Amino acid sequence: MAAEVVQFDRQVLIEHGIDPALADYFRQAPRFAMGPRSVALQVNGVPKGRVQATFDAQGELCLDPLLVEAAGVDWHSALPSLKPGHCVGGAEALPGAVVQLFPATLQVDLLIPTGALLPFGAPARNFAKGGVAGLLNYDAFILQNQFAGQRSDFRHLDTEIGANAGNWLLRSRQRYTSLPNDTRTEHLYAYASRTLEAYPVNLQLGQLNMASPLFAGESFTGLQVQPENAPGLRWDAGISARSQVEGIAYSPSRIEVRQNGVVIYTGRVPAGPFTLQELPLLSSRLDLEVTVHEQGGQQRRYTVPAATLYDADFASAPGFSFALGQVRRLAADDRQTPAFTTFSQAWDWGRDRRLTAGLMGSAHYRAMGWGLDQQWGNTLTLGVRQVLSSERAQGVQGDQWQATFGAVLAPGLSASVTAVRQSNGFRTLSDTGWNAELGRPDSRSQEQWVLALNGATARWGAWGTTYSRFVNADEPPRSRLGLSWSRMLSDRSSLSLSLEKGLGSTAGERNSTSAYLTLSLPLGGQRRVRSYLRHDSSSGVRSGVSLNESLSETLAYSAGIERQDNGLTTVSGRLNALAHYTSLDLGYSQRGTDTRSLDAGVRGGLVAHRDGLTLSPYTLRDTFGVLKAGEQAGVKLHTPQGPVWTDGFGRAIAANLPAYSKARVEVDSASLPRNAQALHGYQEVEAGRGAVPHLDFSVVSVRRVLLRTRTLDTQWLPRGVTVHDEQDQYLATVMDTGAIYVSDLRPESVLFARLADGTRCQLEFTLPETADPTQLIENVEATCRDLSVS
Repeated sequence: MAAEVVQFDRQVLIEHGIDPALADYFRQAPRFAMGPRSVALQVNGVPKGRVQATFDAQGELCLDPLLVEAAGVDWHSALPSLKPGHCVGGAEALPGAVVQLFPATLQVDLLIPTGALLPFGAPARNFAKGGVAGLLNYDAFILQNQFAGQRSDFRHLDTEIGANAGNWLLRSRQRYTSLPNDTRTEHLYAYASRTLEAYPVNLQLGQLNMASPLFAGESFTGLQVQPENAPGLRWDAGISARSQVEGIAYSPSRIEVRQNGVVIYTGRVPAGPFTLQELPLLSSRLDLEVTVHEQGGQQRRYTVPAATLYDADFASAPGFSFALGQVRRLAADDRQTPAFTTFSQAWDWGRDRRLTAGLMGSAHYRAMGWGLDQQWGNTLTLGVRQVLSSERAQGVQGDQWQATFGAVLAPGLSASVTAVRQSNGFRTLSDTGWNAELGRPDSRSQEQWVLALNGATARWGAWGTTYSRFVNADEPPRSRLGLSWSRMLSDRSSLSLSLEKGLGSTAGERNSTSAYLTLSLPLGGQRRVRSYLRHDSSSGVRSGVSLNESLSETLAYSAGIERQDNGLTTVSGRLNALAHYTSLDLGYSQRGTDTRSLDAGVRGGLVAHRDGLTLSPYTLRDTFGVLKAGEQAGVKLHTPQGPVWTDGFGRAIAANLPAYSKARVEVDSASLPRNAQALHGYQEVEAGRGAVPHLDFSVVSVRRVLLRTRTLDTQWLPRGVTVHDEQDQYLATVMDTGAIYVSDLRPESVLFARLADGTRCQLEFTLPETADPTQLIENVEATCRDLSVS
């Protein structure tokens, strides 16, 4: 802080209508006002973003654990006396540090000895921990089809129950499915999990899905340890799994995705191209089998290779992985359930090369593998893997090779190739355990190729092509070609084309062709119209138009009409609603007079916590928070998952807080009652995995008052006069026509105005005991009575 004292001309201040008392605070130098402030932090010349900083009565910076940690200082060793919730003033607490304050730009610069800084990239470890809460997630879906006088019903209910306690996660997932000729109730898994931050690894116990960078696994009961992938905890964590499925539906269809014979996803999509993301995979090394159930009862199946489920081969954090347990068969078969164990280790050589090695073994099965991934800048990636297996029960041995290659060929042009080839004797753990009299089912893919080429130019738009080929030992080869192109015609108008063709050896596959041409135009606001022309091998040429509109951030609808070349007409409509406490989907379509389809879905969650029960319109994830904003329902808060609204107790749920990363939760002030104010409009939280933080935004009732103040001789109180309370704390400055705005005024409040000549007068006003909640600002007449005390 500057040592030179600045002298202000008192008479000049008075002539300009400025209270000379305000100059006393800034007599020594410009400085921050007392209390918390949001400032831009810079440490040793490196910007650290905006942080909350606290300043004392002299305007000096207060060093507290949150600020010091944001600066990248190891406060546990550099400031051993600093405790959470406390602070010390000035840089004397950190020897050798220099603090520079810039109040005019709300910036704080720190020069800190490098020995006190954390190593580059080391994560902060002051995460929110603990909390106890139970949860229930639900996803219910009903579909009713009527075709040619026959009715077909499909019902699906997916539930997950669990609890978070002491950073432990407990989860159990069940599924109920009802088909016209079959009803199934499945228990998918139950497990406990916790992240050991000191290492950092994730420990799992119970009914699990094996996660291995090399081996294809399946569900098992036992123990598993794997590296923690959260970016905030592991600065070297890589890219997460993509688990993406793309395809084309010839009509409004139900999509079913299976892995290792188990249904991992089922849902409804409209006619046209579709993309399913973030699927709950059982294993990243097993293919996905996709079935498209068309509206007319037809079914189409295709395979998504496991090798394409990753955006890059650096898909998990390096480190040690371990699993020990007994195989748990989810599909209905008579296979044995052997016990097994597996180890794997991934090492990073620099930032562009990774080596992986591992072993797996059971009583009658052995496997070992290795992998090498290499990146050359941002232009080339190459990954090679080999897994060797030996199944003693059938006396077969074999190996599997996998290679992935990606390249940026030019600006806006990229290509990728994925190839998998395995010998006839290769087996995965899922292929073992078959009884001799039952034999072994059709063998898995023996050869897979996936080639993709994508490009984009400002003039011609974006385009992409994908070719895949599957060769099984006991089946004819199957191939699939997909082409896509899209271009923006104006600011919000677009034209797109999608093509898909089967290139298999059978006549049915060769004739499996579809094409979609779509034109999308804006109609103002959130309303769009889409016109399309499509052709597929099952129903010929169709043309249609649809209208989509978002009425608000919580309600949207679509309506459309389609005509086939045989004269049949289809009308459809869909409504999507984000209710305050659940999510709803309703859909209806009718083709001709004999085909109808009606579907309805509802999903969300319920949290049982220390203060009661609270509903969530979103599915609850590993880490979530309980929010409190006053006592009234309908207060809107913005969370990382999306907007939520408080219930009748003033509570809401942040359904998905990113583990070991900063999350911001903010009150929408426009949703508050007119006479309410949030003392803390937003909060940031860094929560450990499994934590249940409680965030209170302290919404209080306030009375915003505009005083129209006159002197005893009925003149307006002069502009620029300052207003103070009984403790002589500055509250406001008089504006034109004697207007004084006070953000929170009570009937018993006593206010004084300090005039330019140094005298004071007391404001006299009458304020009703209760405020009018419909008024944002109350207008009140006031009189300033002279006081003899100057």
